[in-house]
Amino acid sequence: MCAKLPRGLWRDAQRAADALSKSRSVVIAAHIDADGIAAAAIASTALARRSAKSETRFFKKLDEGALGALRSDGAGIVWFTDLGSGSLGKIEGMQAVVSDHHAPSGGSPAAGANGQRLLTDFSTVEHVNPQLHGISGANDLSGAGSTFLVALAFDDRNIDLAGLGVLGAIGDLQDQRTRRLEGANRAILEAASKSSRVSEIEDIRFFGRETRPVHKLLEFSSDPFIPRISGNEEGAISFLLELGIELKDGDEWRTWTDLTGDEREKIISELKELLLAARRRQETVDRLVGKVYVFGSEAKGSPLRDAKEYATLLNACGRHGRPEVGLRICMGDRADALAEGVALLRDHRSAISKALAWAKGSGVIRMRSIQFFDAGDEIEDTIVGTVAGMLLGSEGADRTAPMVAFAESTEFSEEPKVKASARGTQDLVSKGMDLSLAMRAAAEKVGGVGGGHNIAAGATIPADKKEEFLDSLDSIVTSQLTSRAQRRG
Repeated sequence: MCAKLPRGLWRDAQRAADALSKSRSVVIAAHIDADGIAAAAIASTALARRSAKSETRFFKKLDEGALGALRSDGAGIVWFTDLGSGSLGKIEGMQAVVSDHHAPSGGSPAAGANGQRLLTDFSTVEHVNPQLHGISGANDLSGAGSTFLVALAFDDRNIDLAGLGVLGAIGDLQDQRTRRLEGANRAILEAASKSSRVSEIEDIRFFGRETRPVHKLLEFSSDPFIPRISGNEEGAISFLLELGIELKDGDEWRTWTDLTGDEREKIISELKELLLAARRRQETVDRLVGKVYVFGSEAKGSPLRDAKEYATLLNACGRHGRPEVGLRICMGDRADALAEGVALLRDHRSAISKALAWAKGSGVIRMRSIQFFDAGDEIEDTIVGTVAGMLLGSEGADRTAPMVAFAESTEFSEEPKVKASARGTQDLVSKGMDLSLAMRAAAEKVGGVGGGHNIAAGATIPADKKEEFLDSLDSIVTSQLTSRAQRRG
């Protein structure tokens, strides 16, 4: 698969692997989301196979406290997975490897735009990031994917970790734009298909194919939003009964994967007709069906069998303070860790449902090019971004502007801080919006930090700077959208 990658990216992975192999001990510093947990599992497994001493620590973000703790650990080298690119200036001086996909901070010491080493490069950091080689970090390669490349450079045997690279990409929603994995992710998928029993099939893209009753799968659909069915349990049930679909098999609710092929085709066909009757654009109708990714070695009906559900379980672990449980699941624990993960997933769904209900009743404020709501301490800062995305995809939502959500930061700080999370749409990205750049610039203007991807990003700012931050963000997003429109004109 290396032949399908940019030569410079593979060289960076080889240099990173070489640096790690020379160290007496490694601390893996990973992000708490699904991509970060999958990346940590790849790194931990690769190091264990080389009998290297390592430990894994998880972080919401890399602030001075986190970096200070890492510096005091006394490890030979720190391996940052799914974070670090936005903090290169702070990491410099540490012996470190960064395998990430987020936008690098200005003045990246690792490589030039074409992937070649700079003559002035005396960095202590080996940096593996697709964006240094003209590859999208939002659509073509995830943090787990970058980490997998380093693991593969360690040893060809680590090809069997490709499935975790696929999992990280799905967790990071990298299949959203074209309804399939693309770019470097496809090379990893091909390796995973051969080594990890990950298969790509054409099917409905709604969440919950393995575990949700069919009517619930339809009720909670949002991409695309189905008139009279999405958000309407009675409407979903009536729709299925009118088609002659049996909802139960004995006392058990039937899931999507319990249905026959003919039943699935009938439902999809009728859903398309409903969307067309509602005068939805063809591209919206097309979003019903796409590629989905199945871990064939996992039990039927398990939340680990469908990649979207697997990633959501990992997110539940990370967002509720137990990322190490997700790590153990990724590394094969199907007993205690999986049971705890499933329990955390139930709690996560309940918390999201309550938070979304609160957000819908709170009132969204529209500015020129952005919209926002302030959750205060009503919604946890670890899930407020998820809620923002769901609110943007709900019935009646204004999709012409990104959704920004505020929540009180739960991390210790000498001064009050708030978390800002922003979510957009592919349509807005196509018009020039880049939330990663916008959130970072607006946050830095008020003394905070920010970054992420073009379609989803976050920031942490001083609590008394929200209005200034919003004004700056609105101005930046306005400029992004109008600049693209003027160029087209």
